[in-house]
Amino acid sequence: MKPFETLGEFMTPEGHRLTLHRRTRDYYLYFDGEELMSSRRPASESALATLACRHLPDTKQPQVLIGGLGFGYTLRAALDALPAAAKVVVAEVFPTVVDWNREYLAEIQGHPLDDRRVRVCVSDVRDLLQEKFRGRYQAILLDVDNTPEAWCIKTNGQLYDERGLGRIKRCLSPGGILAVWSASPEPAFVKRLRKTGFKVSTETVRAFGGRGSRHTIFLARTP
Repeated sequence: MKPFETLGEFMTPEGHRLTLHRRTRDYYLYFDGEELMSSRRPASESALATLACRHLPDTKQPQVLIGGLGFGYTLRAALDALPAAAKVVVAEVFPTVVDWNREYLAEIQGHPLDDRRVRVCVSDVRDLLQEKFRGRYQAILLDVDNTPEAWCIKTNGQLYDERGLGRIKRCLSPGGILAVWSASPEPAFVKRLRKTGFKVSTETVRAFGGRGSRHTIFLARTP
């Protein structure tokens, strides 16, 4: 087996080490030495967008917010499912992740960051969930942590508590959809979503499509 090639590393403001590796044609992102994502297991990241876009309100110009760029699989799937007039805002807190996507990952995704529908904001997704964005989005897709808790960044927890979910709900249009990726089912999160006023369903998807680890997609619709 060929060894890993380290393509880059980045120290987060909280002191965590983010590293990008390649082995043959596969790419791996590690967080403090633990695998965070891989190009070998993209199915559930793609499903996050595919499932959400099935539930979009009926509009010719949907606006979608994606929290977390990752390896671009969610963005690619969203672009494939959305109409030509759609607008997609991607919030990625780490500028290095954007750079790595452009330098190493663009070709395997068909250069999604160059799509005219896409605008990338190097910022915390919470910056795009303020009062001035009330009713702005038809869909909000979140893949910023392994579960609806704070693991990579401590402030991520503020997205998933009742106050954070209320902020997200206000930024969605009537009938809008919130989709959240998780490595585990997290029933307590379902209860919080319902308490906030969302109509909730969940989908179990596999990392390799029909096989591999089981991941959960939470789908929460506004009234």
